[in-house]
Parts: sequence; structure tokens; C-alpha cells
Amino acid sequence: MSRVEKQFGFYPEPLEVKTGSIRISTLPELDERVEGVLSSESVYKNWIYPSQGPSSSRVFGLPTTHIFEHTKATGEDHVEFHIWALSFFLGMRLTATEAGYIDATPVRPGRFVDFMPDRKLEPAIDLADKFWMANHSNTRNTQRFTAAVHALFLGQYPKALQYESFIYLYTAIDACYALTKALHQKIKPRRHSELIDWMCRELGIQTPSWAQKTGGTKYTLASALRNDALHEALYVGEPLGFAIHGYDKGVNITLEMRNLICRLLRRVNTIKRIDDECEIHKE
Repeated sequence: MSRVEKQFGFYPEPLEVKTGSIRISTLPELDERVEGVLSSESVYKNWIYPSQGPSSSRVFGLPTTHIFEHTKATGEDHVEFHIWALSFFLGMRLTATEAGYIDATPVRPGRFVDFMPDRKLEPAIDLADKFWMANHSNTRNTQRFTAAVHALFLGQYPKALQYESFIYLYTAIDACYALTKALHQKIKPRRHSELIDWMCRELGIQTPSWAQKTGGTKYTLASALRNDALHEALYVGEPLGFAIHGYDKGVNITLEMRNLICRLLRRVNTIKRIDDECEIHKE
């Protein structure tokens, strides 16, 4: 065990948290750094995009705003995991890397998730630490959690076509499934048409209609869309990018997928009690 400290950002509000061996504090230059970001011409509707130009990159950085300190960390990856978990709890991408953003990121909290966390973050941070300590010897499990969070965020890029969002969000669901399967020693389904329903039943979540088989069909709506997109380059019967599911019925499947992923991540293994132990309120 050793002391690890990392500056991270971008978060536009003060954070002062102390629990066990973990402390989060706000850098003294917060107001100036936040104003510099929010006044940028690259901000549009509370999202910031990379600077424009023929040589601009899709990957970009933002200033750090806070410090995460763990006096009993197992290594730097321990703190990096915490920053990913904190990103999920606060609903916006946080990073300790110099260029940790792809395509766009919100400049206000809560944009990426279907709940609004209470200011009291200590219970959520404690649960994330327990998850790390229980799983850090099997790095695949901690990687699956962070991968699901990242895919959840990528799937909400405002300029994405629906099929792009769908694929990112489905990969997040796949990551949740892989994590649930690794942590729950029970018989697992083998077909994509069954895995969401299995996870929901395992974690006590109502299975959404688009993940249920109806009328004796072989596939669910979600698994049929996935198979067509990944194996035949079709989405709703058209080449990728030329059709939108549900536009004529008022159905938003990608929004519903986002909400399901949030519920799955809140309930898997030690994270599953987050709804009970933390004051998290659904929108």
C-alpha cells in the first residue's frame, strides 16, 4: 500500500470529500479554470468539442480542477479506477490524463446518467473502493466496469447517428454482462437474445420490452438490431446511417438503453447497493 495523488478534471464545482484513506479536494484556481472552459468558442449547449481545423484531433484535453488522494492505494491504477467510478457517480467524464476526451464531453454534471447523486459522495466512494479491493487481483473485472462507463459515455455523443450510439451502448451492455457473469456463479445464457433478460433477473431489474422475446420470435428487438448492424451492415433494414428506429412511434431505444446501463452498473456486485446506501435520485 502506498500514497497516490493525482490531479484530475474537468469538474466545474467544488468538491471536498474525506472518507477513510481517500480525500478529494478542489484546486485553488477552480474559478479561473472553469471560466476558461465555459467561455470557450468550442462550447455548445453545455458540451465542449475539440478545436476546429484541418489538423485538429478528435482527442483533446481540459484543465484539471481537483485532486484525488489515496493514502493506501495498491497502485496508480487504483486511483485511476476511482476517477472512472467518480465519473459515473457524477455523470460526466473525469480524467487524470493529459488528453482524456474523445469527440465531445459535457461541461455540466449529470448529463451522462439517469440519476442525480446527492452531494454526500462518501458512501459511493467507499463502495467503489470495496469493489476495487475485491477485484483488483482480477484486473479484467475492474476493466469491464470502466469500459462499460466509457462506452456509456461514448454512446451519448450529440453528433452521433443512432446506429453509432446503439453500437456503443450495446457494447456497454455486453461489458455489464461479462462482469455480471464473472461475479455470479450461475448458469448463464448463450444467446444475445437472452443475456439482457438474464442480467435483469439476476440483479433485480425489470427487463425492458426491447430485450424480451415476443410472439415466439427467436430474437429480441435489441439483439436483432445488433446482429444486423454488426454482421450485415444494416440498421432498421437500411445501410448504416440511413434509418432511425422508433422515429414514427415516439420510441427512443438508445435513451432506454442508457437508463438500463445506469441501473446495471449501480447494482452489479458491491456496486449493487448504491441505490440503497447512497442518496441517488432518478430523473
